[in-house]
Amino acid sequence: MRLFDLFLRRAGVDRNSALTRRQGTSRLTLECPRDALGDVRKQVCSDFGAAGLNVSQFQIETGRDADYASACITVNCPPELRPELMSQARRLQAHPAVRRVHFGTSARSTNAAVAA
Repeated sequence: MRLFDLFLRRAGVDRNSALTRRQGTSRLTLECPRDALGDVRKQVCSDFGAAGLNVSQFQIETGRDADYASACITVNCPPELRPELMSQARRLQAHPAVRRVHFGTSARSTNAAVAA
């Protein structure tokens, strides 16, 4: 196993990220007012669970603006449920309290924003 890990490192592959991709983990980052974050979190957990998507982590960070917060949501999503994840992201974008939804770990991510 150590030889295999050495091979991966020399090839420029991070073993942990390769395993994460194989398991189908995605990250969404959303921005909303701090006072609405509780309601948005409840909606995310209930809607994603009903769609068969498992929210494994929900991290809250202070936004650039003091009134806003950003939440990084880690979702276990097998490839066959990817369209459902995109549908849920569009629903989140349509939520009146949500200002922005991105795929990736931050708003400065190079990944595209979800189009409504």
